[in-house]
Formats: sequence, structure tokens, C-alpha cells
Amino acid sequence: MDKLRDALPYVLRHFDVAYIGVCVPQIWIYCIAHRTDGALSEVALGVPLYLALSAFMLAVVLLAWKGRVTRCPAGLDGPLAVMQGAASVALAAPAVLGPAAGIPWVAPLCAVAAGAGVAWLYLRWAPFFASLDVRDAVACVFCAMAVGSALKVPIDLLPPAPAAAVLALLPAASALLVRRADRRPVPCERAPRLFHEQNPTAIPWRILAGVAVYSLVIGAVKGVPVESDPVPFAALTVAHHLSEILIALAVLWWVLVRRRLIHFSSLWKAILLFTAATLFFLPSAGPAVTPWLLLGDGIAQTLVVMLLWTMLADVAHHSEASPFVIFGSGWLAYSLPLAVGEVAGLLIGSSPASAVGIATLAYLVTVAAVLALSDTAFSQRRIFADLDAPAPAPAAFASLDAQCAALGEGHGLTAREVEVLQMIVKGRSKSYIAESLFISENTVRSHAKHIYQKLDVHSKQDVLDLLHES
Repeated sequence: MDKLRDALPYVLRHFDVAYIGVCVPQIWIYCIAHRTDGALSEVALGVPLYLALSAFMLAVVLLAWKGRVTRCPAGLDGPLAVMQGAASVALAAPAVLGPAAGIPWVAPLCAVAAGAGVAWLYLRWAPFFASLDVRDAVACVFCAMAVGSALKVPIDLLPPAPAAAVLALLPAASALLVRRADRRPVPCERAPRLFHEQNPTAIPWRILAGVAVYSLVIGAVKGVPVESDPVPFAALTVAHHLSEILIALAVLWWVLVRRRLIHFSSLWKAILLFTAATLFFLPSAGPAVTPWLLLGDGIAQTLVVMLLWTMLADVAHHSEASPFVIFGSGWLAYSLPLAVGEVAGLLIGSSPASAVGIATLAYLVTVAAVLALSDTAFSQRRIFADLDAPAPAPAAFASLDAQCAALGEGHGLTAREVEVLQMIVKGRSKSYIAESLFISENTVRSHAKHIYQKLDVHSKQDVLDLLHES
């Protein structure tokens, strides 16, 4: 038990509720958008809310890019939390508006105010996550996903008045938690590693382009009406959030207990292909299956958000750019296309065969996004590379190559096995080795197995120890 605890990241060994406080804006934005008894429908609320969120993010990104925003002015927390809290009450329990509820522009104006508020909630967390090592970031994000999904269920099932009260308090709770997290900084237990001889200091625009395409498609699907049988709301919300909890726990177990890597490109492509497949079969699935297909896409959307946030934390941790620029750009890539897609979905929904059209479009666009995001684009940046063991400094690579060649000659390694060994001890991943040598990952695994057998070792560390002794 002590050994397992020592292997956990700092945020779990010294747990504080503030470290998972980013779940609060996630809870707020989901619960406010999915209440069926609110002042606006999901799409009518989502368009002004996400447009306002995007506009606020864009303003902060431009100011930070020019060096005019270098820290979070905490004085904005109170006014924006009050504004967002009041908007939450008006949107979640429209009866409180009284006569004003009949004025057409009141509810959209509240959505705009709420969008600006939630944008600030997210940006307030950017410096904290930029300071985290990737294992701490994974722990914070996916623990927040599990806890947030668990808390969404009771809030979803609350009547309008108490739900509005809870949602009104969430902005203030997020502001208090992020201030608490700022007062309890997480020490970085090792310096960010160098990979591919350089740090990824730039924003991963190509990845964000794929996120934008995905969000556009998901937004369009939300705007297209589809025929479905009624399913009890409680059953849907419990199934939805329970699935998210299980996924979050699986990721935490894989990374923190098994100490395995997250292959960003593989996971991203799997999510896109799953989404494309469910949308492609949506028109022919029948009204009984439709709610569950849409539920699957909702779960995938939550995982995309968590994966995006973790990726932005990892990039910001290595980058010289402002965390406001990185996180703001990431959320712009997600939120703005989502709003545009919802508007496009409303237009497509009024045309004949709209469901078939949007499903086919979603499939083709998503596959195109998968093909555009080649392995090379990901491997050059090596997102989540710090989950792997630290690699030697690049200056030591020349001597390592010579040592590996001598070791291979003494133990009967083939020329190809020596090449693979040289890359293994430099910390290269199997996908990078396969791509560099134009072989499959299975062939890399086979070479690695033979290398370990011939050297009579069982791990990469054993190989490094053997090189050190030689």
C-alpha cells in the first residue's frame, strides 16, 4: 500500500478539494444547458452562451498575446460570479423573471452574461494547470471528471427552484476553489523532458483544427431534430454520468496504477471514429435506439473536453507562451465551432432528409479530420511524453549510440536490433521507432523482446544500468 501511495502523483498524495475544482464550471455548463424546464432550449441557449464565451476568450487571448494580461486579476471574480449567478437563476428557473419572462431578448441576454462568466471561470484555472506535471494534470482532470459526473446527477434531477439556487452558487464556489488552489501550489517533481530535441513551445494548431471540426459536427447534430422514443430522463442521466465515471476511473487506473502511456493520437482517432459511426447509423437506427446513440455521442463529447483540457495543460507546462493564450485558443477551437454548428444544424433541419444529410456529412468530415491528423503531427510534439521515463540529454546520444553498438556486438544483436536499442534508450516511443524505421509497431515489440532476451534484462532501466556498467 505504501509503495502504491508513493507512486501516486503529488495531488493525490497531498489531496485537497481545490485540486479538482475545475469540475465546477464543467458541472455548471452541462446542467444549465440540459435542463428541459429552463428559459431556453438547449440550442437556443447554447448559441448565445458559446458565442459570448468565445468572444470573451478571444479578447483575453489577444490581450495576453500582446503582453497586456500576464496574471488573473482576482478582483473580477466577485462581479463576474454575481453576474453569472443571477443569469443562472433566470435561465434555470424562468418563473423568477416574472413579467420580464415574456420579453424576447431577456433570456438570450442572460445567456450572454452567463457565457462571459463561465469563460472567466475556465481561464482562472489556466495558470494552475500550466504549472502541473502531466501526471498531476491527468489526476486533477479525470478525478474532476469522475466527481463532476457524480454531482451532475442530483443537480439534473432537482426541481427548477432548488436547481437554480445550486447553479447560482457554483460560480462563487469555482472562484473560491481556484484561489485556494493558487495558495497551495503543486511542486513539479521533475523538469519537463526534452523530446525530439526540442520543447513544444508552440500552440498545436493542427490538433485544435481537428477539435474545431469535431465541435462543428456535434453542434450541427444538436440543431437537427431527430425522431426518438421517450426515455425517462432519470434513466438517461444516470446511464450517461455513470459511464463517464467509469471512463474517468479507467484512465486513472491505466495512468496512475498501471503507469502506462496515453497515446493521444490513437485515443483521439478512436473518439472521432466512434462519433462518426454512431451518427452515420442514426437515421436508420429507429426511434427506440436513437436516444442511446445520442447518449454515446454525449459521453464521447465529455471525453473530448477532458482530453483537450489535459492536452492544453501539458502543452502549457512545456511552453513559453502565456497559459491564457494556450487555454483560450483551445477553448475557442471548441466553443465557437459548437455555436456555429448549432446554427447550421437548425438550417439543415428545415431541409428534406436532414437527418441523413447531417449523419453523412458528420461521417465524411470526421474521417477527413482523422486523416488530416497524421501520426507525424502528433509524434513531433509527443503530447503526454512526460508520462514515459525521462530520456537522456540529447548531448549524450552520440555516446549512447556507440555504447549500444558495442553492447550489441558483444551479445549477438542484429544491426536492426541495435538500431531499435539505440532508440529505446533515448526514450523513443514504439510509434516513433516504427515510423522512423518504416516498420510496424508489432515488429518493434518483437525486436524489443529479442533484445531483452539476448541482454538478459527485463526493462528499459535494466538496459540503462547495463550500459552504465559497461
